[in-house]
Amino acid sequence: MNNQQLYAYRNENSFYKRTCDSCKKSVISIFHPASPHTVYCNECWWSDKWDPLSYGRDFDFTRPFFEQFAELLRKAPLVSLVIGDSENSDYTNYAMWNKNCYMVSSSDYNQDSLYSSYIFRCKDCSDCIFVSDSELVYESIDSKRCYSSAFLQNCSSCTDSLFCYDCRNCEKCIGCVDFRNKNLQIFNQPCTQEQFDEFRRKIVNHTAEFLHEFNNFKIKFPHKFAEIDNCVNSYGDNLIRSKNCQNCFDMVESQDCENCTLGIKARNCTDSIGVPDSELCHQVVGCPGNYDIKSSVLIWPKSSFLEYCLFCRTSNNCFGCVSLHKNQYCILNKQYSKENYEVMKNRIIEYMKNTGEYGRFFPIAISPFAYNETIAQDYFPLKKEAAISLGYGWADPDNRAEMVAGLPICTNCGKNYRLISQELALYEKIDFPVPQMCPECRRKRRMSARNPRALWDRNCMKCGVDIKSSFGPNRPEIVCCEKCHLDAVSG
Repeated sequence: MNNQQLYAYRNENSFYKRTCDSCKKSVISIFHPASPHTVYCNECWWSDKWDPLSYGRDFDFTRPFFEQFAELLRKAPLVSLVIGDSENSDYTNYAMWNKNCYMVSSSDYNQDSLYSSYIFRCKDCSDCIFVSDSELVYESIDSKRCYSSAFLQNCSSCTDSLFCYDCRNCEKCIGCVDFRNKNLQIFNQPCTQEQFDEFRRKIVNHTAEFLHEFNNFKIKFPHKFAEIDNCVNSYGDNLIRSKNCQNCFDMVESQDCENCTLGIKARNCTDSIGVPDSELCHQVVGCPGNYDIKSSVLIWPKSSFLEYCLFCRTSNNCFGCVSLHKNQYCILNKQYSKENYEVMKNRIIEYMKNTGEYGRFFPIAISPFAYNETIAQDYFPLKKEAAISLGYGWADPDNRAEMVAGLPICTNCGKNYRLISQELALYEKIDFPVPQMCPECRRKRRMSARNPRALWDRNCMKCGVDIKSSFGPNRPEIVCCEKCHLDAVSG
């Protein structure tokens, strides 16, 4: 299926202040204040002060299933943020075990990090995406085990380096491409320590200009068709130690998956986003540590045999439910005996087959998020008019904070943005000036630097062998197979 519809159910980075509909406290939420849904703060939602079964209802065989589910979705409480076991990390989402983090999403086990997504076990990192086991790293993409570096992409084990692409085990390199085990290099040429220090001082205050220069430089080098490492019978991009994964992206140690993204140790999953440690999942969004989940969104670990459910926790054998907690044998949040549940579920499935609903993912019209609040806008960008014409919702930006005296103005979008004290302290640590672009424009720049989650049939531009590449046919890079790329790498 087209992942666009699934992506429109995953809001990672849009945060709002609103009131908890239970305790009435002001909270940070991924749901817009004008959202018609009932939203509880995390403390209230996880408490025993309310019963999800109190929202249960009978199934009406004269009305469409999705219509009835939409009514339940508007009434049953949703949790304000998808977080847990974190300290001083209020502005985080899809995040666990973080400390002193701000504007961080889909990230775990981090400390003192900012404005990042998909970072893991990082400390003092900012403006990163898909970075792991790193410290004092800034504006970097798809890199790991790096230290005191900035503007890296597809790098590992690099230290005191800037503006590098596909470098491994390098130290004090600037503007380098396809290097292995190198030290003191500028634009792939040796330099002295004095030359390195002088060049660094020159470029840190002109990062936008140098980034443009570096992009023109790196395009002269062969680019590997996709990042696939130690995989068997697999194709896609950013795949590591996986087997039989086809048309998959950003997957690690996974097996027998198709058309999936964001999975670690996923097994037998299809058409899904966010399936770490899960098995037999189909058309799901954000379902870690679960078994046999279908057409569902945000299911907490140790759940199984759920269909058409949303925001359910540790529940089993349920159909069309919202915000359950340790429940089983429920339909539209109504409790059934095991025997009656099976009978009723099968009746509903047959009914949905006749209405054409069964097997389809949730309609776009009932997503609790506007299109431009979700990662769908990152991977399938639309303008407001186009999104609305397709049936998606749209959240107009709040422009009240624009043009406030004393705040910096983004050189890209022209809007004001704030610099928090934690952010300023990090720039001082890494010896970088404050950015000239707002956090959202910086995030969009990082997203555009990654290849799309799509594949094209191409030929290696060196030897002509067939490849499936995430570089589109109209891209200017020299795209080659793994063997030809290895021949070109300098080590």
